[in-house]
Amino acid sequence: MTEWYTNPQTGLRVGLVLIAAILLVDGGLIAWVATRPVDGLTFLGGLFVLGSLVAIAVLGYWISSLVQSAYVLDRNALVILWGPSEHVVPLPQVQRVVLGEEVTGRVRFRGIRWPGYWVGYGHIEDIGPVLFFATAPLEEQIFLVTPGLAYGISPEDREGFLRTLTTRMQMGPTQLVEQTSHGSAFARWELWQDRMALGLLIGGLGALLALTGFLCFRFPDLPPLLPLHFDAAGVPDRLGVRGQIFFIPLIGLIVLTLNGILGGLLYRQERLAAYFLWGGGLMMQVLFWGAVLGILAAL
Repeated sequence: MTEWYTNPQTGLRVGLVLIAAILLVDGGLIAWVATRPVDGLTFLGGLFVLGSLVAIAVLGYWISSLVQSAYVLDRNALVILWGPSEHVVPLPQVQRVVLGEEVTGRVRFRGIRWPGYWVGYGHIEDIGPVLFFATAPLEEQIFLVTPGLAYGISPEDREGFLRTLTTRMQMGPTQLVEQTSHGSAFARWELWQDRMALGLLIGGLGALLALTGFLCFRFPDLPPLLPLHFDAAGVPDRLGVRGQIFFIPLIGLIVLTLNGILGGLLYRQERLAAYFLWGGGLMMQVLFWGAVLGILAAL
């Protein structure tokens, strides 16, 4: 068994530059928002920063997978290791080996690509469907063609890999292995196929974001003091500065977070209890919407 490494340097540098650029934009946006009164632009800026944090997390995952990329080769199979994913290519299934510089047909690609990073699914004329797990340009890749699917790879020692691959294929396998692909455990969670769970979680988060945005857009027009509590007759009996109205979505965030975590812990063993917690979080957002509309109606 021989392990062949990729050259992740270019892809790693580009990925880190992308993250740094996002952080730079976020820093400037936060500084700008901090100097202006609360309004709709405040909400939109915060929403952009929130989305950028998700983008940074995804980029971090891709970069981590790149750094952990390698190809393991023996007489039985080539195993493509890309972060937590693993793809087994039995050598007896390899019909031919095509070098990147020999590719002349049209290439279609869907996936993640920047200089030093090719990961995704595509199609090459004269080769067919291709899974790409490479850090080099197309012309420097190696394509292992099996029935129905090819694999694009880029070991750093290209010539050494090709010599070893030829030798292993000529020797023949010691045992037969299956052609398989395994993604990360996170991607295989049952939750992603559960429409009920996703609906409750997305609904709760959407209601919270909508409430926060609504308050930000309305905030410039609110009076300095707001009725924050009502007696049994519906008469306001406690006033507060208008900024205190944001305590309502803050409490909503705390409820949604706690219910989300508890539901996640219970999901595999007690799915109904998880639904109850996530549904309760969604209902609380509806109640908070009612509270806000009641306060505004009393103005």
